[in-house]
Amino acid sequence: MRSYAESCHLIDEIVGRCVRDGEFAAAILKDPESALAEYELTNDELDDFKALKQRHGQEAAEGWAAMRDAIRTKSSD
Repeated sequence: MRSYAESCHLIDEIVGRCVRDGEFAAAILKDPESALAEYELTNDELDDFKALKQRHGQEAAEGWAAMRDAIRTKSSD
């Protein structure tokens, strides 16, 4: 079992990937279990992404897209 710190690091890695990769982000919000299978998440960790999909999916998608756009804009300056 992962420690709390290890779990947080893994979640940070996944969210960072969502910001960088729009297709991955969309896949998580469509089917978290399949999209996140490679990460071998615990049930609690996976439940967080399932809850995100159900309760705040649109907000997450918009937030990740806004961050992605901001990064691209900043990179092109």
